[in-house]
Amino acid sequence: MFLWVMNATQAHAQTKNYRFQAFYILNFTKYIEWPKQDNDRFVVGVLGSQYTSRTISRTLSGRKIASNGSTIVVKRFPSISQIKDCDILFVSANSTNNIRRVIRKTTGHSTLIVTEKEGFIGKGSCINFVVKNRKMRYEINPPQINHFGLTVKNDKILTLAVNTPIHQNATE
Repeated sequence: MFLWVMNATQAHAQTKNYRFQAFYILNFTKYIEWPKQDNDRFVVGVLGSQYTSRTISRTLSGRKIASNGSTIVVKRFPSISQIKDCDILFVSANSTNNIRRVIRKTTGHSTLIVTEKEGFIGKGSCINFVVKNRKMRYEINPPQINHFGLTVKNDKILTLAVNTPIHQNATE
């Protein structure tokens, strides 16, 4: 019985984390610019479990992107080989240890890669969620964002990140 309660508590905490991450992802769209699109859909892909995808979908599906009015659609990709046609790709921590394959699969497309695994910001992720002092934060990799044909259109996203050159220069 205790094990079930502990697992239920962990599942609730993880649901809460994915909801927070979904809202962060929505906010990232305010600060990152994608090339002009001819469609009215903005696709958030999720490389991860049905549970992860469902939680993010419940939070984001149907919302509008403020900058262009596109409607968010969430698509789940059970494997790296199935990834295609997404504007943001969220890679859950338990879905892959091979971020380099994800990067190769998405190179040439205007896809913002968002991860949640320690060390992924240095392995090609554009934005990586981290927990600092028991709070959800993020790291950002502006050169990688540019590599995918995207542009940081507002420096606020950089100042709120925990690892930006702005913070590094302040401590030098």
